[in-house]
Amino acid sequence: ALLEELAADLWRVHASDATAIDALTWLWKTPEALAGDLPDLLKPLPLLPPAGVVGEDPIPRLQHAADALGQAIRDHGDAFFSALCEAVDAKWLNGASYKLGWLQPLCSQLRDWALHDGPATVLDSERLPALLPAALENKTNKAHAGRTPGSPLQPALQDYLQARQARLDWLRGRAINFLHGLRAQARQRLDALKRVRRVQTYDDLIDGVANALAGPHRDTLVRQLRSQYRIALVDEFQDTDDRQWGIFHTVFGDSAATREAGLAPALFLIGDPKQAIYGFRGGDIHTYLKAKRGAQVAPALDRNFRSRPSVLRALQSLYDNAGPTAFLDEGIPFEPVAAGGVRGDADYLRDGQPAPGLTLRVLRNEGGRPFNADPSREVACAACVADIHQVLVDARAGRAELRGRPVQPGDIAVLVRSHREATLVQRGLAAAGIPAVAAGKQSLFATTEAQDLRALLMALLQPADEGRLRAALATVLLGQDAAAIAGMERDGDVQRGYQAQLLQWRERWTRGGPFAVIADACAGQAERLLALLDGERRLTNYLQLGELLQEASAQALGMHGLLDWLQGQMAHADQNDEQQLLRLESDARRVQIITLHKSKGLEYPLVYLPFVGIDGGAPNTASNCTVHAQDRRELHWKLDKDAAWDAATSLRDQEQRAE
Repeated sequence: ALLEELAADLWRVHASDATAIDALTWLWKTPEALAGDLPDLLKPLPLLPPAGVVGEDPIPRLQHAADALGQAIRDHGDAFFSALCEAVDAKWLNGASYKLGWLQPLCSQLRDWALHDGPATVLDSERLPALLPAALENKTNKAHAGRTPGSPLQPALQDYLQARQARLDWLRGRAINFLHGLRAQARQRLDALKRVRRVQTYDDLIDGVANALAGPHRDTLVRQLRSQYRIALVDEFQDTDDRQWGIFHTVFGDSAATREAGLAPALFLIGDPKQAIYGFRGGDIHTYLKAKRGAQVAPALDRNFRSRPSVLRALQSLYDNAGPTAFLDEGIPFEPVAAGGVRGDADYLRDGQPAPGLTLRVLRNEGGRPFNADPSREVACAACVADIHQVLVDARAGRAELRGRPVQPGDIAVLVRSHREATLVQRGLAAAGIPAVAAGKQSLFATTEAQDLRALLMALLQPADEGRLRAALATVLLGQDAAAIAGMERDGDVQRGYQAQLLQWRERWTRGGPFAVIADACAGQAERLLALLDGERRLTNYLQLGELLQEASAQALGMHGLLDWLQGQMAHADQNDEQQLLRLESDARRVQIITLHKSKGLEYPLVYLPFVGIDGGAPNTASNCTVHAQDRRELHWKLDKDAAWDAATSLRDQEQRAE
């Protein structure tokens, strides 16, 4: 509501102005712009011309250059274009750079522009610079030096291109000025609305303290905070941003403020740069490295109590081989870790011998070359499934033991990056008959089972509606195939039988509530459902949803009200609501498929990472990026694809690879 009010406020200011610049779209794409994302609210907003643009609009220069170029084309164009085509035919010009396929249409475009459009329209073609003398000479074959086509219209073309670029640069500067002006205005208006509403975000809390410590009452605030808190200890410090670090350092560190107040440093930082995974929340690994350079280093926690010694030795060898840039940043070395004595190599035995601590597989096609992206995922998944299958086969034969007992599916975890990869692994394991679960939070109301029960409830409300009946029969819960549903057209008795079942369930719902009906349906379909690869999960979801519907029905909602309640829950499914989470006791006995981020802090006896050797990079379509440069975080906007944007995205890609 606060952001909608801000949108309306900006609309009142700008609605009377017809000027529009794409900068508004860029503004709402950055988390630093506002407290929320407003593209849908503000995209149609007409924009205010930017104030303070340096220099005059170069449009008169562009129009003059266009007039001169049009006249030059009318006077010399035919001869020049014919000479160009002749040079291409005679192979005087490089055939890879100059082709009649684009040259002839360009020449026709120039003729039409000079004869009909003129300077009223901007002549825009990426090929125009190829007609300039320097470009033509550079692409003239050495055997035909001196035969480069030339024309008196080329100087006019050069002037036009320069004038056009000057106009584009002016527009770009105008957009940049507007972007900064509108962002400043939006921030001021949002701050005013927050003061009126008396609300604050977490960022506001941080900014309030940081701004106070930069103001005239810094020393008073430092003394008051130090009298209240004698020592500050920051855990997981690697996920701290620069603004928070500035607060802690000023109040509790060895800063000018504490020295002037005669206070000794009382700041302890605990963290590991290799666990910095919250860049998307503003966590800044460079803040950690900067703090580390000025800190008194405490003894390292260099004991691992979870892993077998052979695993630690294998990882050490892997990173020793990578050298000091294993993490692409020399400030983040791989710290040697010693075994804590809790685990032993004999904890995991294969054929009576301690199993290797780390196994690397290199997969190539028949020609010895790497696979493309999608085939590589399929091959890696197949290799992972095959190895898990072999381990479980060996376990049943007594040849794979984990601390004196056979390895079970629940001892195994497969770490993936995305839901797509998790689905690929889950299907592969299911095809091999290996029980698996994609671990992680998911709301019951976001499942297909919730959609099935919605279809059933809609059919119960109107048993005579054939469309609703067919939709309910097509669910996994009732399980009728297309042929059976189509057969109702020919056999009315079948349809009447289904409608009678709905009427019976409707009566049962009235007397016993929704859980009684759902339990009856599940009992009647249990054999078929449990035969599915994920049947136990589906059956559990139906019954758990039935319990929640039964609780909701106690509020005397009625069947129509209960349908509205269910649809509302589905529309606002919350994976953080404990009552909405999936529950299945046997999940603990299945292979766990989990994302790398969600696996942080968890422990699994056997871990597979089938896709870590595959670059997950997608085409860069971002309109902005944040990078660390000149000892600070910089926000770059893609106003044009230029050298500055290319450098920023290159640095961003390097930082993402490092993470």
